[in-house]
Amino acid sequence: MSTLTVAYVSVEMMIPELGEEACNANFRGGLGDLAGHTIEGLVKSDMTVIPITFFYEKNWQTGAEVDYARTPARRNPSTLDVAIHWKKESTSIWTINRAGATVFGLSHPRHTFLYPGNKYEKLEQAAFLGRAVPTLLHHLQIQPDIVWCQEWMSALVIPNMRDDPYFNGCKSVFTVHTGASGALEEFPVDAYERMAIDGRWYDQFVIGGSIKPTEGGVKVADMVTGVSKQFGEICQMMFPGDAGKIRGIMNGTSRDFFLSPHVKRYREEPNSLQLQTAHDADKQELLSVVETETGVVLDPQKMLVGAVRRLSDYKNQLPMFEPIIDLVCAPRPHGYDVQVLLGGVAHESDPERQAWMKTFQTWMERSGLRGRFVYIPKYSERLRTIAARGCDLWVSCPWPMNEACGTSDFVAKINGNPNLATYGGGIMEHGTEFDYATRTGDTFFITPYRSETLGIKIAWASRMYYDYLEHRDDMWPTLRMNNYIGGKELDVTCMIDRYTKECFTPLRGA
Repeated sequence: MSTLTVAYVSVEMMIPELGEEACNANFRGGLGDLAGHTIEGLVKSDMTVIPITFFYEKNWQTGAEVDYARTPARRNPSTLDVAIHWKKESTSIWTINRAGATVFGLSHPRHTFLYPGNKYEKLEQAAFLGRAVPTLLHHLQIQPDIVWCQEWMSALVIPNMRDDPYFNGCKSVFTVHTGASGALEEFPVDAYERMAIDGRWYDQFVIGGSIKPTEGGVKVADMVTGVSKQFGEICQMMFPGDAGKIRGIMNGTSRDFFLSPHVKRYREEPNSLQLQTAHDADKQELLSVVETETGVVLDPQKMLVGAVRRLSDYKNQLPMFEPIIDLVCAPRPHGYDVQVLLGGVAHESDPERQAWMKTFQTWMERSGLRGRFVYIPKYSERLRTIAARGCDLWVSCPWPMNEACGTSDFVAKINGNPNLATYGGGIMEHGTEFDYATRTGDTFFITPYRSETLGIKIAWASRMYYDYLEHRDDMWPTLRMNNYIGGKELDVTCMIDRYTKECFTPLRGA
């Protein structure tokens, strides 16, 4: 079989080659992170990949202008003229190498901001992307075998390509990354023309008296994936009429990108002592970042529990930590003697989670928590990576059945750091509960799901940590090594292997 050509479309994409400021403007969470690593996986799997995204002109966190001329990206001398709403709109085309593939970034003067709070602005972005992608592929004279679209904001690419005979040989894959209500936008029927797709797709996108672009994407795609086994099953229940073409395939990530340089010193085959030595160096780097960001000097000998991710309702950080934070941080013997690092920001249109940020900031000055709890009101690829490498225990506590896969727990596990997580999404697929008797397993699960369980499991982990630190009990290094070995299976190439077998090959055969 000849080499596959895959056009990979996402409205967010983590591209570290752009440099930190521009990179952070173009991704906001797990989807963008995955997009950047999927490109690497496709390249390593000997496929030709055409990644297409927006290059946003403003940083979504700071509002600062992003000057791509000051990055390694190169601007195409010609602009792309996109026919939309009975007129032509021009957009700049930027290119940059991402892990061996040329990313095409569209920089449009009206679509300057990733995930604007106004849903109609999102719809306008989605409509423009839906028209721009086939126009760009024409411009490049590329007829892909597969167009692989991520989430509803890229779903409109599929009907536009299906309406163009130039792409008659192209099959489509549509991936749903979350079932969170905020991501499943709906619009009134009178907004149909704003989507800039032909009227023949009306019945696929107008469902139950409103426009449902996620469900429309499911209906028009040749194959649909959810980003874990569990979430694939949830998607089959959400979209029962199309359940037969829905697969659950767990995400992957780039092990080479996330594996600590301190671990790589041992040629990626460290023994348990070397793995701990590497982690100690990662922890010290994280503590230096914490001091720079907050002025707080944490103790490298104390256990450090961390969670750095977007603040949103279903991720549930405040309700899970608030009842237990004083006990967790209190010194022994009255508490668990643990330091806690939280990081992340809320969407600017989410006042409740904005209030969480203020609460976390007040905790830093509270008696009993000062010097033991820190909050960094930022989210970036660099901060998340440094934190997941440097924390002793990594926490993910979303509502059950709401985390489609999860990303940061992959980073922790790849580096040998155990996870404490809600039982669901990707981690229920790649993690197993640690068994003290047999010393097998790698994860602590929050079952039953409540704050008290989170506290109890932190207590268990801290006891193991201090037994190793003070008495050289080998339970903790065994747990760490179990994670490190299991983390090898999380590489994005394993994900691409499954997509090839379960999606791409069957579609080409069809």
